[in-house]
Amino acid sequence: MINRRLLALMLQPLMRDRRRLLLAFILLLTATAMDVLGPWLIKHYIDTYLVPRDLRVEPLALLLVLYVVSQGLAALGRYLQTLYFARIALDAVHALRRRVFRHVMHLPQHVHDATPTGEMVARVTNDTDDLRELYVEFLATVLQNLMLLIGILIAMALMDIKLMLIAATLIPVAAVIIWGYQRVSGPAAMEVRRLRAGQNARINEAIGGMSVLQAFNQTERFRMRYHDLNVAQYHARLHTIRISALLLRSALDLVGVIILAALLIGYGADSLVDGAEIGVLYAFVTWLGRVSEPLIEITQRFNIFQQAGVAGTRLLSLLDRPRAASGNDHRAIESADYQLESLTFRHHGAERHTLEDITLEIPEGRFIGLVGPTGSGKSTLLDLLGGLQPVTGGRLLLDGRPIETLAPSVINTVMASVPQEPFIRSTTLRDNLLMGIEADESAMARAIDEAQLRELIDRLPDGLETPLGERGLTLSTGERQLLALARALLRQPRILLLDEATASVDSLTESRLNRALAALKGRVTMVVVAHRLSTVAGADEVVVMQTGHITERGAPRQLLENPGGDYYRLWHQSPAVNG
Repeated sequence: MINRRLLALMLQPLMRDRRRLLLAFILLLTATAMDVLGPWLIKHYIDTYLVPRDLRVEPLALLLVLYVVSQGLAALGRYLQTLYFARIALDAVHALRRRVFRHVMHLPQHVHDATPTGEMVARVTNDTDDLRELYVEFLATVLQNLMLLIGILIAMALMDIKLMLIAATLIPVAAVIIWGYQRVSGPAAMEVRRLRAGQNARINEAIGGMSVLQAFNQTERFRMRYHDLNVAQYHARLHTIRISALLLRSALDLVGVIILAALLIGYGADSLVDGAEIGVLYAFVTWLGRVSEPLIEITQRFNIFQQAGVAGTRLLSLLDRPRAASGNDHRAIESADYQLESLTFRHHGAERHTLEDITLEIPEGRFIGLVGPTGSGKSTLLDLLGGLQPVTGGRLLLDGRPIETLAPSVINTVMASVPQEPFIRSTTLRDNLLMGIEADESAMARAIDEAQLRELIDRLPDGLETPLGERGLTLSTGERQLLALARALLRQPRILLLDEATASVDSLTESRLNRALAALKGRVTMVVVAHRLSTVAGADEVVVMQTGHITERGAPRQLLENPGGDYYRLWHQSPAVNG
């Protein structure tokens, strides 16, 4: 259903360049006037010169020149107004796509976690592209044909009001057909859109996990799942095509033929009574074809309007999702320390808390290790410390201030993180290291050395200029982790958060990461989530977590002296405690 908000979303971008829009409209009016003038000139020629057999050269030559000039101006006007409307449409879509993408970049983490990547991509690309079709194909066509329709009706009325009224009956019939088409095709168009988003999500899922699918012999199962979606979308699209074929051109062509018959009958009656002119009949038959054609063009483009309405509804549902809350405290961080006071957290839509009653102090420069079994809440706590998730209970203070009150730019100036699965672009190693910031060669060299990445760079054929391929697949898992650490250190952070940085690396890479952490100890506030307990063996304090609670904390050596403790048990159960 098209409502005011949806119309505003679809039409507001067009009003950004009103001057160009006004010029396009003037060109449209000019082209329409010249278009309508053509049949009137031929009518004048038939009734004034051809029927009376007055074949003087001068007036006929003048009529010919006027006809050629009018049609030339009509063609030029249509060409120019098409260019202007296309430029306006492209600018509008450009602005809308930037708005949607900017909003996506600021959505809370739980929205991205719950939304398949393919569906989010479809919102930003396919749905905005459907609005481009609305601007280029629908609005330009509707305005052009609407102006032509009005001009033709005015010319008909000036020539013969009775015949004009007969021809005008096509308009309310077309309105009824359009209304019926909208009612029937709306749900079908929504289903097509839903299935296409599902296809994008399935393709993205399959390509992203291709190695796993092949390793577990699941490619055929995923192919069949995609095949089922493809077949469903095929039938949904076929349904929309059948609706369009029945209610658009076929129905209007039939109505046009009926009205043409009525027009001929009406003309015949007039000719018996008043002796109607042959030129009038020619003009009306020509204009009737041009009345029918604009209506057909408008109704045929209405499926684009329908699809744009569906796309706009989906975009509105995305834009209506509130952005991640961010504070407006722009004061610089003076002390990179944390205080957690009875902190609780529950994921969006979850029934149970992920973290409960977490009380902890992390002084500046302290190295804290977070350990515990899978699902104990370690990574969630790290997300809270990084400001990626909102605090739902208790307090989390950074520099003595609630972290939710701090502006993201303030947090980003002092904090860097190394996730378990580093984000690597397909560009060069240098681009991945800088990731949008500026740094001189000496700063880059220092970060590379601190992250133990020098050996890798010396081994690569083009050094820092070596392309890394899609998701950095030319690097090993450990090398990607070292690159992520170097990227973080290049920002010279005062707080460093690492999530399972050694979970999937070999012993040599782990020892390099451990040496890098040891070199940072005391200089940077570090919170490290680790399954390999040897990674946090040098920590100032280890915090053991179980099912969202802190069950034990203390220096590693102190915790190992308690045979009944959770850390002692984890140490002796871990296969990697000795590297």
